Amino acid sequence: MRKAIIINFISKYLVALVQLLINFVLARLVSPQEFGIVAIITVFSSFFSVFSDMGIGASIIQFKKLGQDAYNHIYSFTFYAGIILMGVFVAVGYILSFVYGNNVYVSLAWILAVSIFFNTLNIVPSSILLKEHRFTEIGIRTVCIIFLSGTVTIFLAYLGFKYYAVVIFSVLQAMLSYFWNRLRVPLKISFIFKWEPVKNISSFSSYQLLFNVVNYFVSNTDTLLAGKYFGEREAGLYYKSYQLMTYPISMFSGAITPALHPVLSDYQDDKDVIYGYLLKMFRVLLYFSIFVSSVCFFAPKELIYILYGNNWDAAVTSFQMLSLSIVTKMCNSITGSFYQSLGRTDILFKVGLVNAILVICFTIAGMIGGTIESLAFFTAIGYVACFWVAFYFLVHKAFGKSYMSFLRMTAKPYVIYLFLLFIVRVCPIQVENMVIGLVVKVLIVGAAYSMLMLIMGEFQNFKDAYKILLKKK
Repeated sequence: MRKAIIINFISKYLVALVQLLINFVLARLVSPQEFGIVAIITVFSSFFSVFSDMGIGASIIQFKKLGQDAYNHIYSFTFYAGIILMGVFVAVGYILSFVYGNNVYVSLAWILAVSIFFNTLNIVPSSILLKEHRFTEIGIRTVCIIFLSGTVTIFLAYLGFKYYAVVIFSVLQAMLSYFWNRLRVPLKISFIFKWEPVKNISSFSSYQLLFNVVNYFVSNTDTLLAGKYFGEREAGLYYKSYQLMTYPISMFSGAITPALHPVLSDYQDDKDVIYGYLLKMFRVLLYFSIFVSSVCFFAPKELIYILYGNNWDAAVTSFQMLSLSIVTKMCNSITGSFYQSLGRTDILFKVGLVNAILVICFTIAGMIGGTIESLAFFTAIGYVACFWVAFYFLVHKAFGKSYMSFLRMTAKPYVIYLFLLFIVRVCPIQVENMVIGLVVKVLIVGAAYSMLMLIMGEFQNFKDAYKILLKKK
């Protein structure tokens, strides 16, 4: 797992650098309104990609006895599913053009339908690579593809293709991933395939699919509502705020999460071993996310201006509000892998339903406020509430452990976090140069964090947590 995490870290940060460069350029070539159009249709295209997985990817990793013949039949099933989903998504484009009164959604839907097809075909080979712990190859593939796709996207944006360039980025990623997978994983498409391999994994995959569907729409309800009731420009501002908030989550927890299920599934009959991993990974994410969230809350203007430019000034406050959810979202991002490793996707689905109710209620409350700032604030509160629900079900229901003991472990870090937020809120530091200002604020947060760690007697736990990633003992 340590090897996988290190490889994922390297690839994730290389990918993050390329993505930051892409967004740095695109934010200056594509207007907030045009990004709003992309945000709305991307919600649906990404959902189709999530739906196309159908829980198959996690099932392939979890079920150790699947052979080559089973892989071929499941792969054939995804081929036909991809064709059907392509056609349905094109129809969705016409519906969106009617709802939002803009015909551009039709042409964008035809383009993104191609990425949906290839994303569906990528499910089986990508899952096999993960199952076989071929993390180095996955990292190399990811970096190469993001670099090539990003180069083409920036070139098209310079030529004036604007939102078409942004969506073509997704298409290129899906296609290039497929061609790579096709060369590395031997799979055959059968025009007449057997349903039995699909049925064998259905008990596990069906709950995973239901959770993915519920979780995806919950995560994107805010963007859809912003586009419908606030307008495409406001949706674009909110979308970029949300996207920036997720960067540290995808770069850090995104490096850990891919390694969890493939490795932990080998210990699926030993809950104590898996629970030990949960506590270790949770501490690592908790300490890191507190620092990142405090920096984002302290320096939202600097981050927005440096990465997007001053024409995105209206996104500063909404980004600051959303940054309050970084801690809970980052820690919550690993829970799915542990439910999967225990084979309890049924509980995972129940958690998804409860969280759906919470987030939708808070999102509606934010919409009543009438601004993207109120929407961001209430959405952040909703994600904080989801965190406590998810870990209650995981610790108490799935593992059968004491939830109160788990809460006591989080007490001091959260007290430190609240003090940090208070310190940065009342700190009057303002530097005219945005880059220097960001550096100064990062140093202030780092100094205050270290001081609070020492005062609260939490510094040793912090050191022990990160030793896990570096040492064998």
